[in-house]
Amino acid sequence: MGRALTLEGGSPATYFLDHFTFEIVVRAMDSLGMIQDLNILDLARAAFHRALPGRPLSQIDPGDVRAVMEGLRAVGVADPTGIPRHKLNTAEGWLITPREITAALAAYQQAEPERREAVAARIDEWATWIDFLHTAGDHAGLRSN
Repeated sequence: MGRALTLEGGSPATYFLDHFTFEIVVRAMDSLGMIQDLNILDLARAAFHRALPGRPLSQIDPGDVRAVMEGLRAVGVADPTGIPRHKLNTAEGWLITPREITAALAAYQQAEPERREAVAARIDEWATWIDFLHTAGDHAGLRSN
């Protein structure tokens, strides 16, 4: 089992990493400062209030849950410093936005060249993965499935 990441915005392009490689890639991204940890409960509250403005939690019905979930899949922070960890670690249809991807790639470029080279030498898929992130950042982002 692995992870499929699909370009958002109607493109059929999908990047697939097997489970083992995906775990190594995420660990490498984390070590290079490309991952951001966010409070998922704060994000859920923000998604709820965007999807159902002015409605208390006690007044939602089952049909509202879908709107809240879609809002949660797309919500992020105003100034990301990388790709949120939860969007990579779970396959829940998260939207990884171009801003999050751009922030992750900026962190990668700011890492010491020796560290970047060591990661590229250790992970066969690394250069292709970075190229895919560049493509996704130039489009509407990625969907984690």
